[in-house]
Amino acid sequence: MNNHWSEYWQQGHTTSFGDALSGNYEGILKSIWQPTFIALQQGFMAIDIGTGNGSLPLLIRESLRSENLTGEVIGVDLAEVKLAEKDALEQSNIHITLLSNQASESLPFATASVDLYTSQFGFEYSDINLSLKEASRVLKNNGQFCLVFHHANSMILNRNKNILRLIELPQAQSLVARLNDIAIAMGKVSSPDDIARIKQDPNCEKIRAEINRLIKYLVLFDEKAAQDCQLMAFVAQFFKEGLFWTVAKKQQFIEFIKLQMDTLKLRLTELVQASFDEAKLGQFVSHFNQHSISLNEIKVLKNEQNDILAWYLSAQKIVG
Repeated sequence: MNNHWSEYWQQGHTTSFGDALSGNYEGILKSIWQPTFIALQQGFMAIDIGTGNGSLPLLIRESLRSENLTGEVIGVDLAEVKLAEKDALEQSNIHITLLSNQASESLPFATASVDLYTSQFGFEYSDINLSLKEASRVLKNNGQFCLVFHHANSMILNRNKNILRLIELPQAQSLVARLNDIAIAMGKVSSPDDIARIKQDPNCEKIRAEINRLIKYLVLFDEKAAQDCQLMAFVAQFFKEGLFWTVAKKQQFIEFIKLQMDTLKLRLTELVQASFDEAKLGQFVSHFNQHSISLNEIKVLKNEQNDILAWYLSAQKIVG
């Protein structure tokens, strides 16, 4: 799965919410971690699983900014990830390193070397039983094991299920195909005379009418999902910024749209499959004892509007 996630993180996102959250996590997804981070001791070692571009390591550093602590946070991810330059250059007693192409099922850390194991919307994408076993191996006795992970009934899942449902519609695929048709039908466009010619061309008008029909269908099907998936923005860019592009450049852009829709579909499919309902959560927790993990707390995280956001789980390594 790392190729399409690598492409996503290379766009500079901090969180897995994309453009829906321009900075780092906020609200309960930030505050839930504060007691855990503040409890860290001098010289601590923390690891973050499925770190992306380091959202949780950066929150750890921010939380401990006023504390006189030194420590190390290592974020690992199966994809290619890196800190933003401004974050990498910031002077701090909390040293952050991100490791790319690293599976949580086999971590490059010594046994009993980690004080805090965290993950926010990352752990659940792995083989959770193998990752749990590996977490137990690297954690010190009384080391903390804390996860925020996708809830099958969360607003996040519901929103992304809607996007996935829309981009899987044949009308969405047809819309992209019709862009290629009209690019060919318009031919070279370099002047107002060419625009006038296109408007008089029955084939161009037929394709344009079909494009408008498909746009209307998708917007009526789910306007928010149509906007969230960026397909409408790509179409607008094609007809505005791209109107005077060469046919070859238009077709390159259409291939880019196809790639974006395909990778989005992969990410959202994985997200849906990774989410936990109550039954899956119960089965997961049932494996804790055999790995010397003691459960402290499980709760549902909600926003101020009482919408479900995620599960929160807190546990610790105990002497076997």
